[in-house]
Amino acid sequence: MKKIELLTRKDLEMRFWECLTRREMPDEFLYLGNTGSQNWLTLDESAAFTVASSLTGLLRQSIDSIAAHISGSFDVVSLGVGSGKKEQIIMETLISRGLSPKYYPVDISSELVDAALTMVADMDVEKVGIVGHLEQLALLRALWRPPVLLCLLGNNFCNYEPDALLFSVYEQLEANDLFLFDCHLFPTDRQQQKLAQESFDSAYHSPTNVAFNLSPLVQRGLDPENCEFQLNLTQVRNREENTFRTVKIIRILKDTAIQCKPGSIRLAAGEIIRMGFTYLYTEQQVRKHLKHNGFTKVEIFLNDKADNMLILAKKR
Repeated sequence: MKKIELLTRKDLEMRFWECLTRREMPDEFLYLGNTGSQNWLTLDESAAFTVASSLTGLLRQSIDSIAAHISGSFDVVSLGVGSGKKEQIIMETLISRGLSPKYYPVDISSELVDAALTMVADMDVEKVGIVGHLEQLALLRALWRPPVLLCLLGNNFCNYEPDALLFSVYEQLEANDLFLFDCHLFPTDRQQQKLAQESFDSAYHSPTNVAFNLSPLVQRGLDPENCEFQLNLTQVRNREENTFRTVKIIRILKDTAIQCKPGSIRLAAGEIIRMGFTYLYTEQQVRKHLKHNGFTKVEIFLNDKADNMLILAKKR
């Protein structure tokens, strides 16, 4: 096993400092360092968050059908790999079919890349961990050899602007490559939407998730009593339809200083730090985004409740 760093700790700390000076804290910073990675692994196993486990269950149910579309020498690249549990399922299945895929777990967190590599340590295949960001996809493309199974799992698809994300992926794939991604779906029925919003609000305001979102600032000197985490759902126009999207902010309640290696940043009471977002798509909205951005479905999988979706696609 080896690891390549397209982003160093110094790079990421400077990036964090630059964002915070603009009163922004994108969600990528939640996963950094030993504390961030451990917080995420704890949240991933939390009873308050069932999305991760339900998406893993859908992959497990679908993996034989997915593997049937793969033959010969396919590299497996996973963006935002997290713990690597889903990718372990993929690798085990491909190896059991007599394939020897090269595996590239990619994450902005060096610690999560290590965790993903450890998850497959006993597999007799070549493994290369990469510390990098999805925006570096062109650099990543130079490392793998086609054809490739490019994975974006764990509801990561919903944390990016869809057209920009799909355009970037499309540009780096070749005709025989496959793109595998999943997402938690939002219902179309109004009554079910209300229940889904209540469930969503409960999960995201759980103490475990609030602590996870505050962690980068707490590590650098913020007293959690001196701020307030807020999350709401709003509607945006997307593909000629209304789509729900989260709005996450941290409101500073008391003057404080955040200690970053490039320099201290003073936050005044009343200031707001803007965070990342999550889209809540219906099944048809996901299909429209795929079609608009030049993809065709190879196969689509839904769980019994039809609230989770797994898509295997390729360039049209």
